Amino acid sequence: MVGARTRMLLLLALVVLACARADASSVRASLDRDHVHLGDTVTLTLRFDSAAAMGMPDLSPLRKDFQVLGQSSSAEQSWINGRVQASYDLRITLRPRRAGTLQIPSLDVGGQRTAALTLHVAPGSKRPVGKPGDPVFVQVELSTQSPYVDQQVAMDVRLYYQAALISGTPPVPDVAGAKVTRLGRMQRYQTVLGGTQYFVAEQHFAVVPQRPGTLQVPPVQFHGQMLNTSPMGGFFSNVRPVAAQSAAHTLSVKPRPPTAGNGAWLPARQLELSLDGLPASGRVQVGEPLTVTVREGATGLSASDLPEPTLPKLPGADVYPDKTDDVTRNNGQWITGSRTRRFAIVPNRQGTLEFPPMTLRWWNVVKDRAETARIPEHTLIVVAAGPATAASAAAAVVSAPASASSSAHAVASAPASPATAARGSRTPSGKVIAHDSTWRRVAMASLLLWLVSLLLLAAWWLRARRRRPPASSPASALAHAPSSRARGLRLAFLAAARGGDTRATARALLAWARAERPEVRHLEDLAAQLDEPAQQDAIRMLQRAVYAPHAADAGAVGDVTPAFRKGLAWRRDPPREDDEALPPLYPRRLD
Repeated sequence: MVGARTRMLLLLALVVLACARADASSVRASLDRDHVHLGDTVTLTLRFDSAAAMGMPDLSPLRKDFQVLGQSSSAEQSWINGRVQASYDLRITLRPRRAGTLQIPSLDVGGQRTAALTLHVAPGSKRPVGKPGDPVFVQVELSTQSPYVDQQVAMDVRLYYQAALISGTPPVPDVAGAKVTRLGRMQRYQTVLGGTQYFVAEQHFAVVPQRPGTLQVPPVQFHGQMLNTSPMGGFFSNVRPVAAQSAAHTLSVKPRPPTAGNGAWLPARQLELSLDGLPASGRVQVGEPLTVTVREGATGLSASDLPEPTLPKLPGADVYPDKTDDVTRNNGQWITGSRTRRFAIVPNRQGTLEFPPMTLRWWNVVKDRAETARIPEHTLIVVAAGPATAASAAAAVVSAPASASSSAHAVASAPASPATAARGSRTPSGKVIAHDSTWRRVAMASLLLWLVSLLLLAAWWLRARRRRPPASSPASALAHAPSSRARGLRLAFLAAARGGDTRATARALLAWARAERPEVRHLEDLAAQLDEPAQQDAIRMLQRAVYAPHAADAGAVGDVTPAFRKGLAWRRDPPREDDEALPPLYPRRLD
């Protein structure tokens, strides 16, 4: 026993060490910028998932094209989905030795290899240097001088200074007639301009013109304090105020071109349209819910600029849209927006379900032309729902005691015939006549064994019957268990409730309930089988809205989704069908 426990502990220790080594082996390399000028510095960051994995990389492959100026490390913790995740960074400051496209090769870090990176280095002479000899100055660079209306213009603001700044950062530019957004964090590096060493603080902004015409970008002004490097400065004069401003710029904003069409105006650098969730087999069943996801994503546009994802009309199916999930981010230089929406699709007839092609027209600002994002057409085969094989299996289990009893009886009575034949003689009519009394003892033992077998089988059958759930039939007992179909219909109900269509909400709620309990006949029957007063009240509100549309309180239907967010609260003792003395005069249905 001790040996087995020791082996189990050793096995668990080996698993933990393997997982720790797998986590420690994760190292990722990245650059803070992939385009620099000759004389600039760039930061190479090596990120580790654990402190134990941090090690000194072999930097010798870098010295051919770069000067290694220094190293620093930091740790960061964050909460993601209720769990603490830590990361450890090793930052290496590099300065390119030449202009051109340089490769940062794969580095060896503790036996692990980082990914190779590419850095584009432009000649330093092509970059404006500002006023020569100034201790601080500001430069503004725009990605284009002639954008379209609503097109994002990348605006880079750089502050150059020779000594350490005590206070002050470049402000957010104020551009009348445009929306300006700060992107990412400020980047700090070093560069050499005109033979002078400068520190650089660079910040990216997004400028989106709101109307066509001439757009004036005023100078960006900077005010701050820096250390006084003059040897004549006294103790109280080592800090001095500084100020600088950039040159003004003018943008010629073009209107929407006539070739863009009459749809939504979407000037972007890139746009994608996708449809996910279709079954790989190309087959679905009648009444079986199918959840698909339509996503729109663009670079240079926010989520609010994109149209709401929709599905075309699908004959032969009920479609329940969910609310959209809108996300706007930025990659440090460009705004990226996405809109995602899920649709619950329930086929209502056999045959084919046709998804017509979906298109989204947009304007490619990089190529200056109209383009169309397209989802091709899809066809699904809709088949009838299969038979309830689980109910057949349950019926076979119920009938097992009877067959087991017959088998036991056959086994118990079988020894009588050979035993008797061994000790007697057979008459011409086939009757066995015993020559001694041994056969009587054999017959009595067989009879006793047969009676004991019957008693054991009867006791087993009674116990199984007591443990069986109080359902009307095995098929309905299995149908009460939640299934993937019930979960899909629940999603369809929530989507219909958010859409505000009371009749569709009531129909979807009844379909969901019948997926869990097929014997539910109407909404009032459903309310009688639920054990939650809030769900019963929600059903009554739906009934008033559906069957009394002109009543005074018909419109008093609020959001019913909170009552059903945790599922249907079924009673443990659902009312039986014979509880009603007489059937209803007018059967209640929800058309």
